[in-house]
Amino acid sequence: MSFLEGPSPKQAEMIKSELGEGPEELEKGVRDLRSMCAANPYLPQPEVLDRKLLESFLRGCRMDFERARKKLETFCYARSRFRDLFENRSLTEPPLNDVCKFLDIAPLPKLTDEGLRVTIFRVRPNYPESAADIAAAVRAILLISDVRMHDETLIAGDVFVWEASHVRASIAARVAAAAGMVRRSIQLAQAAYPQRMRRIHVVGAPALVASSLHLMRSCVNEKVRKRYYLHSKAEELLDHFPVRVLPVEWGGEEESIEILTKKWKRRVDEVRDYLRYLSELCDVTPDTSYSNDIYGAVGSFRKLDID
Repeated sequence: MSFLEGPSPKQAEMIKSELGEGPEELEKGVRDLRSMCAANPYLPQPEVLDRKLLESFLRGCRMDFERARKKLETFCYARSRFRDLFENRSLTEPPLNDVCKFLDIAPLPKLTDEGLRVTIFRVRPNYPESAADIAAAVRAILLISDVRMHDETLIAGDVFVWEASHVRASIAARVAAAAGMVRRSIQLAQAAYPQRMRRIHVVGAPALVASSLHLMRSCVNEKVRKRYYLHSKAEELLDHFPVRVLPVEWGGEEESIEILTKKWKRRVDEVRDYLRYLSELCDVTPDTSYSNDIYGAVGSFRKLDID
């Protein structure tokens, strides 16, 4: 059962107003996206499209149908073309169970006052070197993103918090070796997922990972580059988030990152049918219909902005 909490009635009203969402706009958007798919033989047929999935794309694009259309197309095409990013759909079974010894991934249950969802990515202390597999970490992050699409409620946008105080020098070389996959995943997050990236906080990052941070920032658009915040310690996050939202080890009132991460690992297995549905949904596009260059993909990965 999902443990992501939705907005209060007042927050829901505020978020819908900000997104420009009304009952008529949402209905029309869902109808138009279904029609778009019906007219394209390389996209899922409208009768198999989950309504909540379509609503997520519309809301993630502030009810802009053209942007939602481009993102949905790219979502389907990219999953068909870059299948390696969506392999191994479990965090409790090999090989992705090992990455959990390296990286905690925990979307937090409560929304901020602005209606934002905070997701924590924490490099674990004393992680085994063999578990620091960057390619596996990318797949795990995309896997949690897919589960969130199933569970997520009405939100105003996303905030990512990277806690990197336990990163070792070897990580920089590992990130460099997997730079292609890292770059593709970041571009996918911008161009193919229905999210509005509002801020990125990096905590405790040592100088030795400067090159890795530069790679991540170089892959995002100018708006997001301006939304990076660097902190020397996690306690500084209390200046940006309510106490009720943050985990207890960071001075908050929420359950620990350890507990939340274990819940998410179980949640992935609970929604296996939905993950299978996504795979089958996007298994209709032949490779020949998709450019070999990710930057030339439908929807233009370089041109799409995150609002």
